[in-house]
Amino acid sequence: MRKILMIGVILLAICISISAVSADDSWSFNFSSSESSNSEGGAFSFGSNNLLQIQGLNYTIPDGYKENESYRVVGDDVNQSSMPEGSKITTAQFINGNDSIIIKAVFSDEKIDEYTPTDNAVEKEIAGQKGWIEEFNDGVCFDYLKDGKLVEIFTPDEKVLESILESADK
Repeated sequence: MRKILMIGVILLAICISISAVSADDSWSFNFSSSESSNSEGGAFSFGSNNLLQIQGLNYTIPDGYKENESYRVVGDDVNQSSMPEGSKITTAQFINGNDSIIIKAVFSDEKIDEYTPTDNAVEKEIAGQKGWIEEFNDGVCFDYLKDGKLVEIFTPDEKVLESILESADK
């Protein structure tokens, strides 16, 4: 009888603890598979119409690409001295055969309005968006600042990059 009573007390303490933590505005539970969020503004959703919503930015992923859900990161800490303290990152990857699209959004309570590109990056405007592009053996990477966030888009080629940027909210 004592063991059952002790288990009941422990379960009651756990329930009270969870209730207290979830009542705090800075913490949230989210069990949805199509949308993820955290208290610092981490937001992600990808729908059947190929619409990616990441940190309040919208992009249409080209047909044929499927999300690699194991690559998804929502609201993880960014540990780079070049970013404001407390910066977070949300990342998504889409695969089509050997081709990959990776979209990252870095955000912070402070507006991110400065970015120092790598030495190999070249300033360029693509689909009306000014940023920095760098070519690699397996694709191109385009970094730009949008709505106080740093966005990085990696695609197999510049044509795919342009189609994604054309679909973005202007």
